[in-house]
This record gives sequence, structure tokens and C-alpha cells, in this order.
Amino acid sequence: MRSLRLAAATVACLSAVAVLSACDPEGTDTGDSAASAAPGTASTAATTASAAPSADGAKSPAASKSPAAPEATPGKAGRLPAGAWIDPKSVPLNSALHWKAGPAKVLGEKGRLRIEELCKIPRDDSFAEVPIVETAALGGAAGDWSADETIASFGSSAKSSAAAQSAYALLAGVTEGLKDCASTVPGATVKVTVEDGASVAATLTVPQSGGGSTEVREYLTAKDGSLAELTLHAQLPKGGHPKTAWAGGSDDAVLNPLGGAVCTAFDDC
Repeated sequence: MRSLRLAAATVACLSAVAVLSACDPEGTDTGDSAASAAPGTASTAATTASAAPSADGAKSPAASKSPAAPEATPGKAGRLPAGAWIDPKSVPLNSALHWKAGPAKVLGEKGRLRIEELCKIPRDDSFAEVPIVETAALGGAAGDWSADETIASFGSSAKSSAAAQSAYALLAGVTEGLKDCASTVPGATVKVTVEDGASVAATLTVPQSGGGSTEVREYLTAKDGSLAELTLHAQLPKGGHPKTAWAGGSDDAVLNPLGGAVCTAFDDC
């Protein structure tokens, strides 16, 4: 774990300096907290003057007229800005599967990314807890593709450069775990199509008990103090194929809006 932390920290510092100098323009709850406001597009968040109050009568930070990035402090009830979530129209296969932004679910400080669960990636001790972790499903059906987005955030890098360093270090550790998926899930195959220090895209086949497998298209990007993940996955019987044939565009066509929504919502661009 010590070597991983040293490697991750080196990548983090180099990546943070590069990205913070040229940002793309394109709080924490516990696991018992209620779900946060439904994710929307960055443009929607910018033009919405107000939103309905939550069940306890108080508006979430994402619902205010001029949403400010929440403080990423463990123990505080923080929610991601609504505009942090990718526009469903930018998710691959939208024309066939008509993705819809579902309500975000608070995973708590120990919440994990989807790829960490699929590949059983051990989390480095430095990131056993992350201040803000939320996930949202965009739809899907049995035997076909499903889509989920998860955001792990350390807060706004405009307030602290340490937030950005932490996000890039977490990305570095998760990337190594993704590439090493076959060692934690015997029989898994991985093909990395993008790896540039700030973003990762990969295609995986992960065996499941019973002889089936999960086909995965994974996208990860670190923006300022947050790590955004989009996972398209299809759980299939042995020899099976998703009902909808893959017809995704370029990786950048997914990674750019995935990261752009986060940095715009946190006003870090």
C-alpha cells in the first residue's frame, strides 16, 4: 500500500498542476441520509432559480438560487450540486435506450466506485473515506446495458489545492486496480483505451458466479476536487450478448461532458 500511495501522490501532483492550469469549460452524508436532489444537466442547474424543499423542509445546497460548492468536510451533510451530473444525452446508446437522470443516492464516506466493486479493488488506506460520494442510475434492463454515474468528491479545488491532489491520487489508485482486475477477479479481461493522468476509459469483461459475465464500458475523469465515473454494464449468461449492440462514439465524447459537468457545477473552471 505504501508504494501505491507514493506512486499515486506523484501522479496526483503532476496531474493537478497540469489540469488546474487549463480547466475544460465544456457535502458528505452518512449512508443513512435521504437521497439528494435529482441530478440534471449543468445548463439546467445554471438557469434554475429555485427548487422544491427536501422532506425536512430545508433546501439542499444544490437547490439554492446561486449554488455554491459544498464544503467537503467529513460528518457534514453535504450534497453535490445538481449540475455535477452528466447530461443523459451524452451517455453512449442514448438514442436506443433513452437514458434518464434518476435521483442521486448518498453512499456515505466509505462509498465505493462501481469499478471498485466489479473488480474488487482494494482501496488505499489514504482513501478509506471520501467526504462526498453519491451515485445515480440512468436506467437499463435485464440482458441489456445499464448505466450508472458515481461521483467521489473532496470539494472545490478553488478553496484548497489539496482537494485536487486527492482526486487525482484516487484516480491513479483506481486506475491501477482496474488494469489489475484479472488478479482480483480471475478470468477478467481489460482493454484500456484512454489513460492520460486525468482520464481513463476501458472495456472489461468480468466473470460472475454461475458462469456468466458482466460486460463493462468504464469512464473515469478527475476534475479539480472530484472524480467522476460513468459505468455502462450488462450482466449476461455464459455466451450471451447485450440486446443492444454497442454503438458508442469516441471516448472523449463521453469523458469531456462527464468532467465538464463537475467542474462547472463546482465553479472551478
